[in-house]
Amino acid sequence: MRVSSFGAFIVSALMPLIAQAQQKTAVDSAPLVISDVTWSHSLQRGLPVHELEDPGARLQLVCDPDRVFGPEPNGSFAVSLPQERAPARIVVLAQTGEQAAFQLEDGRVAQAKVDPDVWATLVAILGSSTEFAVVSAHDAVTWNVGKVLTGPCD
Repeated sequence: MRVSSFGAFIVSALMPLIAQAQQKTAVDSAPLVISDVTWSHSLQRGLPVHELEDPGARLQLVCDPDRVFGPEPNGSFAVSLPQERAPARIVVLAQTGEQAAFQLEDGRVAQAKVDPDVWATLVAILGSSTEFAVVSAHDAVTWNVGKVLTGPCD
């Protein structure tokens, strides 16, 4: 019941994106649900990198809480979805109703180019939700993670 109620929330909250997707392409299958995945953590160029990966989809959150390369944040958020490898616009949704919407370039958005409140909402969703969705105009993936994202990511 919980998954289907979350699915209903996604559909009702994103009707404009869904309508746009249905106008452009025929929807052949239900949104992908990826379960039992775990955040992987690494350090690249001095920055913490957190990833969720499945054969059909991938999320990458690069954090820069210590401003390693100067006063501007060097964090980023990258998304690859099964039907849209490099989406131009996505919305990240939590079961609580919180959402963070982004314009992406080649499937990635730089933290420095985003409203700080929207970035904070993204980090809050990933740091407090074991189930969240990433939706674009042509695709939707619900992630069921074992544990929430941990560590600083301002």
